[in-house]
Amino acid sequence: MGKAKRHPSRSVKHADGASAWRLSAPSETAAPSTGVLDRHELYQKAVQSPAGDISYMVKFFRQYVGLQVPLHLREDFSGTSLICATWCKSDVRRTALGVDVDQEALQWGWIHNGQAMLGQAESQLCLLEANVLQDLSTYPDVGRVIADGNSQQPTDQAQLDQHVSRPADIICALNFSVFLLNSRADVVKYFQLARAAMNSEDGSIFLLDMLGGHAGESSVKLRRQNEITGLSYLWEQAKYDPVKRQLTCHISLKHPQTSQVMKHAFTYHWKLWTIPEILEMLQEAGFTEVHVWMRCMIDTAESPQNNGQDDIENDFEDYEAFANDPAMLSRLSKGWTAYLVAVVQANTM
Repeated sequence: MGKAKRHPSRSVKHADGASAWRLSAPSETAAPSTGVLDRHELYQKAVQSPAGDISYMVKFFRQYVGLQVPLHLREDFSGTSLICATWCKSDVRRTALGVDVDQEALQWGWIHNGQAMLGQAESQLCLLEANVLQDLSTYPDVGRVIADGNSQQPTDQAQLDQHVSRPADIICALNFSVFLLNSRADVVKYFQLARAAMNSEDGSIFLLDMLGGHAGESSVKLRRQNEITGLSYLWEQAKYDPVKRQLTCHISLKHPQTSQVMKHAFTYHWKLWTIPEILEMLQEAGFTEVHVWMRCMIDTAESPQNNGQDDIENDFEDYEAFANDPAMLSRLSKGWTAYLVAVVQANTM
């Protein structure tokens, strides 16, 4: 299962409310290093905001687990593992495990994010080519560690123990990756495996994101721009089946210097699970505490008024704070994005 990419209707904000998107001219300083179209480099600079994702992870961890510092992150459906590398770079004590079946993306990520970003600190990061529906604790029976741009078995057992076998303080499946799992059985199995890999001794969280409402189920084309880098991309929701709840999406990228366009650089086929369905499956997998944070999605339909661009969205709020607010619930029905935070409290026995 390759990595699902961020839906443009969910502009990223840091937990302190700082927006990660703006509508302005591209920054030449943020352009890719050459005129060659590299879809991973363009995607990372146009679409992703790893600092914002990490800000929310830490916010939720501290709110629901405690004030201790989370140190080990596992990023499922990690693609090029930019979140993992950013996590490690932020603190020398932090380690991260990125898991994906896409060997090419992992190899690119190890070279450009692992080695280039972390340098001598690359030992904090481990990228594993594996299926999240497999029990990673049985490694090396499943999966291969990516190193030096190749798939290979590690020779350092201590490194294996540190990354692959270490219980995770935070497991994340972001960019709507849960929608890549098309059967209920697969979703429950994935949740069960994630639950088993979490830090039950000190407490941990499992974070995933979702979207829905009318805006999430409509055919749209929308250009979005990254506030940090200035690069933009085109998001297209091309086909939606309301019976099977299946959505086909595309991301097209443009080089900011040459204006070359990489049409449909990434294509995704999603199953749009609902929040009640996911909550039920999390409970079945053994999670007893789950919190839902939501925000309204700005109408994403292109129109002469917005020229295909939408306004800055509000921050995420705890669903319990507005569950009895008819006006807010009405706005959410038009389109929403959400974080689901499944909590494993520390074992005090």
